[in-house]
Amino acid sequence: MSVFLVAAALAADPASMVTLSTGGVTVVEGKTRTPAPAAPFLLGAGQTLELAAGAHVVILRSGGAFSADGPRTVDAKSLAPAASGTDAVGDLLSKRTSLAGAGAARAGGLAVTRPVPGAPTFALTEVRWRCEACGPQDVAVVDLREDEVVWTGNGDGKVAYAGPVLKPGVYAVRVGTQEVSLRVAPSSERDTLLAGITLANPADKAAAEAGALLLAGYPTDALTRLEAAGLTTLVQQTEQVAGVDAR
Repeated sequence: MSVFLVAAALAADPASMVTLSTGGVTVVEGKTRTPAPAAPFLLGAGQTLELAAGAHVVILRSGGAFSADGPRTVDAKSLAPAASGTDAVGDLLSKRTSLAGAGAARAGGLAVTRPVPGAPTFALTEVRWRCEACGPQDVAVVDLREDEVVWTGNGDGKVAYAGPVLKPGVYAVRVGTQEVSLRVAPSSERDTLLAGITLANPADKAAAEAGALLLAGYPTDALTRLEAAGLTTLVQQTEQVAGVDAR
């Protein structure tokens, strides 16, 4: 999604977030009707969705995650009452959190894309980078607090992280001569964030969880969930939002 679309959604006082959208979906606001942008996108208060026959959406809002199929008109506020207790997702939506990310870090043509630079993560599973004709690169993960290398690897474009589970803290991820910092957050924060997402359909649940993670500022974890669920198109669209696919 473009920065313009994100800004427009934020200006409309977003109350919910569409994390998955397939088929014919139209955003309706008063007498204005516009084709829905590619998910994920924020849906403003006063906006509804018109779903054509065969359309399907997953919506994240205060109170949890919900799915709907067309043909029907969907007002996100009517899907369920707002949560009365702790509602991490609702709190994020109420603060109008932008979906736009910091983007890939580059040096001499090499761009690190996983973990997403400038964003924290709950777990490191792999390191990816983009670099034409650079060949295999040495990779290292360094614990900055202890000033020690915790794992090294080598790959061409990507390498699976096979080191110890990273404890919460600050690390450096080095690919060749490029280095990005990485903050690993406590898993308890992730559990609190995703506690209200209970969709039965695995793909819908993955899309909703990825949306919550993206909204909270954890694009690396969001992308990991989408890839595990095989949601390839949504991976590409989420990479655009996170700013890691620009060449």
